[in-house]
Amino acid sequence: MKTHRSICLASAALFLAITGTTIKAEESANLTGTWKWVAPANPDGQIPAITFTLKSQGEALTGTVNKTAGIETITNGVVKSDEVTFQTIRQKKAGQTTTTFTGKISGDKIKGTIEIDAGGRKFGPQDWEADRVKK
Repeated sequence: MKTHRSICLASAALFLAITGTTIKAEESANLTGTWKWVAPANPDGQIPAITFTLKSQGEALTGTVNKTAGIETITNGVVKSDEVTFQTIRQKKAGQTTTTFTGKISGDKIKGTIEIDAGGRKFGPQDWEADRVKK
């Protein structure tokens, strides 16, 4: 029995050595930096002036969303592998509006959907894209 186990372990080690296969924990993408909204355009064809300033530490994501109407703080931000989710919450006289962003990261692009809850009235999902701003 001991010999069979030794042969199995030796075979596994040889396989890993030959194929170069390694077992590695899945890493979350680093989103730290500035991202610019690129799609979709407004009905008039203009790209909205929206900038995301993001900071990722492990799976935690923080930052701000800078819009023409003001700056919103990111809450509940999570990055897992190539997936990102975060929210912004805006207080208005009429109540609270929560916008939930979800997306997949591919290189210097995030593509996903937005859903908005404006005091119980739900809108979306709507597609969105952002590109990393290169310095």
